[in-house]
Amino acid sequence: MKTMVKIFVDHEHLVRVINSLTELGITGFYLIEYQGMAPTNWKSFQLSEDPDMALKAIRDHSEPGVMVNTVVGPDKCQRLIKELEEALKGIRFTIIGHQVNSIKVKGDDNTHAKPK
Repeated sequence: MKTMVKIFVDHEHLVRVINSLTELGITGFYLIEYQGMAPTNWKSFQLSEDPDMALKAIRDHSEPGVMVNTVVGPDKCQRLIKELEEALKGIRFTIIGHQVNSIKVKGDDNTHAKPK
């Protein structure tokens, strides 16, 4: 069964992740930028019921990050995680792997159409 591997890193370490994936022969991935807070920072927060104030507090105290996602076969998953741990040694990261039950990909039907 295939595994979705999600790698969370700070922006400045994105190239390390991409280079590690490329060295392992993985060229299919996508990125999502996000704002996040570490649990140690979040646990002291007490937010009011005002959504605007809550969003402002999160914007003011969260940090930018990048999540890199890729799907790999069972033979590559453990090797990928091991290689990423080595490549990211000394920096803050999170790696999550979860099994994928199905994948359906539909490409653009007009990809190879010639203009009129």
